[in-house]
Amino acid sequence: MNWEDVRQAFPKHWVLIEATGAYTNGQSERILEEITPLKKFSNSPEAMRAYQEIHREEPNRELYVLHTSRKRPNIIEKKRVGVRR
Repeated sequence: MNWEDVRQAFPKHWVLIEATGAYTNGQSERILEEITPLKKFSNSPEAMRAYQEIHREEPNRELYVLHTSRKRPNIIEKKRVGVRR
């Protein structure tokens, strides 16, 4: 699916999605070409709890929580500097 498909399928909801096809453009924006909706939610705290559960178990999956009122995902990558434990 693409973002517009998700918006139409789940209007006015928070959705937990997984990017299955994505790349970063020259402005550090993540372009989601193919996404899979995992679950819909009526509020953001529930969506974030579901995100955290999956992320804890599988940190390499590219997951996002977004509201379908957004016309575009508009995800900006931030570079991290330093040591992670």
